[in-house]
Amino acid sequence: MVLLSAQWAGPSGPAPTVLKELSRRWGTSVHAVLVEDPDDELLELWDVDMLPTWLRFTPGEPLDDEETLTVTHLSGASPGGEGLHLEGPWTLTHRRSGALPKHVVETEFGPRL
Repeated sequence: MVLLSAQWAGPSGPAPTVLKELSRRWGTSVHAVLVEDPDDELLELWDVDMLPTWLRFTPGEPLDDEETLTVTHLSGASPGGEGLHLEGPWTLTHRRSGALPKHVVETEFGPRL
């Protein structure tokens, strides 16, 4: 799960805190990656128009010929602030933009039962 956020983007304000709280709850069942102040190249590559943007990536290549974003690695910070780099491939499976309540993030991006 990746959160793209920026301090200058008003709706992004509480998003890193939500990510930090949920990642503690999720433990090792979900990798949580925070990308603060993403550069324009990343925003364009990942087709992001609004911050914050929440992205769920799953390991592996897409299962069909559908055009979807697949990346070779995910890099950013863990919710605790340590650098994090996850080798892929990773395929984008879900996206939401804007400030989301914690229960929505947990339902849509948390561990699958």
